[in-house]
Amino acid sequence: MKPLDSRIREFMLKDGVDIVLAQSPENFAYVSGFSAHQHAVSRQPGFACAIVSLTGHQTILIGMDFETPSFDNRNFDVRSFSTWVGNRTLRQINENLISAPFVTMLEQLVESIVGLGAMSKVIGIEMEYLPAQFYLQLLKRLPDAQFVDVSRMFLQARVTKQPHEIEFMRKLIRISDEALLDSSKLAKEGVMESELFRHYCQKVMASGIAFPSGWSSFTAGANAGKLGRSQHYRVTAKDVIKFDGGVNGDTKFYTTDFSRSWLMSDVDPWLIKIKQNLIGAHALMLDAIKPGISFKKLFHIGFDFTAKEFPFYQRGHLGHSISMGPQTAEFPFISSNQEGVLEPGMILAVENPMYITGFNGFNIEDMVLITEDGFELLTPLTPHWLESESKYR
Repeated sequence: MKPLDSRIREFMLKDGVDIVLAQSPENFAYVSGFSAHQHAVSRQPGFACAIVSLTGHQTILIGMDFETPSFDNRNFDVRSFSTWVGNRTLRQINENLISAPFVTMLEQLVESIVGLGAMSKVIGIEMEYLPAQFYLQLLKRLPDAQFVDVSRMFLQARVTKQPHEIEFMRKLIRISDEALLDSSKLAKEGVMESELFRHYCQKVMASGIAFPSGWSSFTAGANAGKLGRSQHYRVTAKDVIKFDGGVNGDTKFYTTDFSRSWLMSDVDPWLIKIKQNLIGAHALMLDAIKPGISFKKLFHIGFDFTAKEFPFYQRGHLGHSISMGPQTAEFPFISSNQEGVLEPGMILAVENPMYITGFNGFNIEDMVLITEDGFELLTPLTPHWLESESKYR
């Protein structure tokens, strides 16, 4: 992926932040275009950090001495801290330069900030990610700095996607859509939830660039009315089969999210009415999508349509932005209290769910890209209605 530290500088300038520390794995990757290995695996701040400055200095990338040779040192100021790995260069070995000072991650980070003359500047940190102990160490080492939370800054930057992000997410979404389309051919009475899930995973993995997201699942009947993983439950004629999930772009962090719900051959007539209503609400929302429509208005188009027929209906939101996680549902949300409007470049998951605990559940969900004059449907392949549901339509 391409580095997007310049994108972060736009927000720093607007918010009056002098230095930003990108310490979560996803935001380190966003800034640098590179995913640090141990950092991504452990989700601990002691393995990598990107320091973005407004002073004109190159973005500094700090990483393990074992890993920084993999960093992009053409476009970044790459600095290392010492690890237990004990690697040495050939020159060090030949000249018997075995001993070397041991520099910790925190020491390298503080030294870099001091070198930028930012000891008393406004420094942005990810408070929603950073462990309290690491934050306390920063306060101790840099007592004159003014630390501010920039967790929301990164989310705001990630809302509107750059062209290369859109193309990569389009590929990921296509993989998920094709895998679900193929899995839908097995969606019938007698199949186990786990069989559907295994088939979906195999199709996704065959792509070579994506993995099934950890929360993806096929559930049916009462299982579809709650949050849970696929079980060895065998689908009956009375059930709804619900898929909810997506894929992750390996260590590039970008993720996808969409859903389908299918009625089996002898469901309660009430379930037919629910699906017809949710499909109708979903269609109305999609028809209304264009730049400039408010999140609040879009929410009420779908919610009010469903609540009119089903007064018990309650939902906090009917969709959300999505990018690199770790949460699938990100700010901004399609909700009654979300300020702002849709803008070109946003990728949203638009969803119309209804869950009845102990009985059944639905989610009707698509991913869309907001364009200059409307939207592009990114999940067009997998049908909302199977051929076996023709009598219900």
